[in-house]
Amino acid sequence: MQNRYLRFPSFSGSHGWQWWREIYLNDSSVWSYDLAENKWRNLRPVPTAQPRPLRCAAWDSDHAVVVLFGGETSSEGTLVYDPWENTWTRKKPARQPEFRSGGNMAYDSLRQLHILFGSQFSNDPHTWAYSLRSNAWFDLQPPTLPPTDKNDAVLAFDPFAGQTLALVRVSEGKEENAKSHLETWALDAGKNTWTKMNPTPEPPTSGSRARNLVFAPELNAFLLENRTHPPSGPAEQQIWAYRLSERKPTPAATSPLPPPRPQPRIIEDIVVSVLTPKQIELTWKKSPAPDLAGYHVERARVEVATEDQLKRLKKQTPPLAEPSVGAITRIGPFTRLTTTPLPDATFTDTTVDLSQPQPFTETPLYERKLHPDQFDPAGRTYRFAVFAYRVRAVNTRGELSGPSAAELTIPSAPQSLFAREAGTTCQLKWTANPERALRGYRVYRMDGRYDKDAIPRLTPEPLRETTYTDPAAGKPTRRFHLVAVDALGQEGFPSAPVWYQRDWQSFYQPFASEWHQ
Repeated sequence: MQNRYLRFPSFSGSHGWQWWREIYLNDSSVWSYDLAENKWRNLRPVPTAQPRPLRCAAWDSDHAVVVLFGGETSSEGTLVYDPWENTWTRKKPARQPEFRSGGNMAYDSLRQLHILFGSQFSNDPHTWAYSLRSNAWFDLQPPTLPPTDKNDAVLAFDPFAGQTLALVRVSEGKEENAKSHLETWALDAGKNTWTKMNPTPEPPTSGSRARNLVFAPELNAFLLENRTHPPSGPAEQQIWAYRLSERKPTPAATSPLPPPRPQPRIIEDIVVSVLTPKQIELTWKKSPAPDLAGYHVERARVEVATEDQLKRLKKQTPPLAEPSVGAITRIGPFTRLTTTPLPDATFTDTTVDLSQPQPFTETPLYERKLHPDQFDPAGRTYRFAVFAYRVRAVNTRGELSGPSAAELTIPSAPQSLFAREAGTTCQLKWTANPERALRGYRVYRMDGRYDKDAIPRLTPEPLRETTYTDPAAGKPTRRFHLVAVDALGQEGFPSAPVWYQRDWQSFYQPFASEWHQ
């Protein structure tokens, strides 16, 4: 859809080398990747869902949406994300499968069914199908099933053969005596039958969460990424190919067209420049809609927690004299600021005053509840009011696009940060932020993997340049982050981090250049 890849959240903070400030501010429910521009975008939909890691998800090519289910610790149920409108919907069907960690889902486009099968930690002896059109789950109850106990299945659908392929992990024995192998099965949902395929050879066994399976229609082949490890096999990343049918691909099958939408697609790349406390300038990428009439701008009040209120942050980095935003805690309802569509992709808001923060009294559209162990009520609050803006396109028939990503009155995350080792010195470079009137940038360095390790602020005063050299990086592994600072002195969203003398460096050397991330 729109030539974008979509990514939903995974685990954060549990294995180290992650800054909690980055997690608090950047870990939203969906990101997109634009291959043509080599650019990740935080779509930050409001209101939002909370998709969990190790969920089941599949692209529905007939409705041009993603259907999600389950995930570790999830109780959200059946979710639908629409990238054209940047909206989440909780479907709330009358019946649902048991929640689960792992398992997999594939979309049977011939029958317009989402097929769900398998689990990582439980035994679910069912083959589930979901119809988005009727918002109903049902158990197919085929006469034969693949092994179902903790099978950590991966699935993909072949539109030429009209079957869903499943690779399942079969374990026998217990604990240190347990042995496992992989089996290939195919489901024909039209005949409601599973068939054990018995290819020679089967891919070698691999552990939990160690396989990805996709169908490449242009090759008429399934592609399996399989991560094996001793003692069952060599420690390597394997790619396997499997063909279920010899039918020749057709252009319509290899590149299915999404259904037409009457309304414009969402607006991207909104830039919010804080010029003064009472002058906020917005610009954005022009809509490609051929029947565009203009744009509407919306605004909402935002509540934030500061780095001095968040125990995890101030434990690792002494807060600034005027503490920065550390987390977004609530976003209120959006109010339209424009009475008629704007003809150009720009807008200046002079009806706010960031120097006058007000108590948050609205019913929030978004809320992040912080555990008492994470929040210090005695910490200093934020000195400025914070707002979120969204832009919608409107066509000549008066049809509105979905809401854009919510963009805040703090600087966006710096892009294209790269590092290079020079002995015991780390050299950094990055692309200048698009906001106007920035004071510059601050550099932060992670001195260790876990929360006990300091994250010093290396540049007390903002840098005007887009390069920085840290002569004291030394020999240990480090990670560097960058934040932009606006005209009011507000720090913004953290950049993606870059490595210095990274862990497992030899593994990445074939893929990384001198300047790397």
